[in-house]
Amino acid sequence: MPELSEERANQLVNTLSVIPVAIYIGVAALLSIIAILSLMVSFLEVIEMLTTMQWEKGITQSIYSLLSTIIIIELFETVTVYLKTKKVPVRTFLIVALTALIRHLIVININDTEFYNYLGISVVMAVLIAGIYLIKEDIHSVNLIN
Repeated sequence: MPELSEERANQLVNTLSVIPVAIYIGVAALLSIIAILSLMVSFLEVIEMLTTMQWEKGITQSIYSLLSTIIIIELFETVTVYLKTKKVPVRTFLIVALTALIRHLIVININDTEFYNYLGISVVMAVLIAGIYLIKEDIHSVNLIN
């Protein structure tokens, strides 16, 4: 098999490097659509709460939906930061994880949950908060492309 010249190899690498960028753009487009739909669902949850006057369930469900929307927006921001800088912001992932954990805590049934589950959730939450506090975004971004 003949060897590739350095110029040909660079052209091949440049051509193939377009594929992940195209995929990230597709992911960003889908996340945009999902975020808009999620915001609409959140709005409908608030309307339903106001019309049915089921405050406890309505508030819980509305907050759950809004936090889902925030998670989607944060993931979208992660993709856009990657497209701009070619770096993955680690701190953003920690914030998304903490938001998802808080969202989970809001909807779980206290009576059906074991003590050890709460202990585990508490430990994970403490680690996430410490990570968010300790990581400075511009220093700890992961560079996926050299």
